[in-house]
Amino acid sequence: MKHVIVGGLGYLGVNVAEELHKRGFNAIIVSRRGSETRRPHITAHVKTMGLPLELLESLRAEKLKTLGGDVYYYLVGRVSGSLEKFREAHVELLGETVKAAGELGARVVYVSAISAIGEVGGLKPGSTVYEEEEHLNPKLHKNYSYHGLTKAEGERLLRNSRELKGKWSIVRPGLLLGPWAYHREWAMYRRLLSIRVAPKLGRRIALIHVKDTAEILAEAGEGRYDSLWVNAVAHHPDMSDIVREGCKQVKVRCATIPFKPLVSASLALKPLIPRGSPIAMTFELLSLNYEYKSRILGREWRSLEEAVKDFLEWARSYGVKS
Repeated sequence: MKHVIVGGLGYLGVNVAEELHKRGFNAIIVSRRGSETRRPHITAHVKTMGLPLELLESLRAEKLKTLGGDVYYYLVGRVSGSLEKFREAHVELLGETVKAAGELGARVVYVSAISAIGEVGGLKPGSTVYEEEEHLNPKLHKNYSYHGLTKAEGERLLRNSRELKGKWSIVRPGLLLGPWAYHREWAMYRRLLSIRVAPKLGRRIALIHVKDTAEILAEAGEGRYDSLWVNAVAHHPDMSDIVREGCKQVKVRCATIPFKPLVSASLALKPLIPRGSPIAMTFELLSLNYEYKSRILGREWRSLEEAVKDFLEWARSYGVKS
């Protein structure tokens, strides 16, 4: 079987490529031209695995179809910008992938986000949220951030697709932690370790080891979750828990500082935050403070300790200062 990873030159993409390679699958990495210069370490690592890399000017159905995939993983994502840019990344280009896969009789696995669930009508902040029985009923699920809004729109597009004949699945990961975590939040995390400060927010952070997510996606590619949407969250620590674990591993003492009053005051400013800002998604999740669980994914998760350990080992191996 041929597995095509659309948007594969990224943090999650490189981990998915490793997992598929480990399982002996024939995987192709697809990304827009220019990604290889922005992410040289990931590009080099993909090449060391001997995986083909397709750099395209645009991700259109005609070109994606020529790759002849049996499974298409859609990993393209955006964290900031206009509503139109978010829709292009999370909906329109997904539609191109669905069209290509449908014509080939292939399967599509869509990487959504836990933010797609949004605020659930009738549930108080802090409630436990499982996969909904009726997929994202817009009368119950309200999104504030453009990120969550368009991820939900992408889910609905896939859910309503007829050309795939049920050969699709949706995976909603929480915040990813582990190897290749180059995103801004983990740069800030390294900064907190360096100044030895563990801010206690008094809020849950929906977290999952990136390797767990890669395994779930590989299982989805095998058809295990066809016509399903799954919440992929392993842990709900406070930020102070994550920093203290890092301090423990690098053998330094960290000061835990309460930030809950400041966080509560800041969340009152949510209506003033631009909906296309990455802060909007953060504010949305912190204000809801949900505990996300899955009725479908029966598995043992990698521990928070292992996630931090794997991240720090990767950071050291690539010369990223902690």
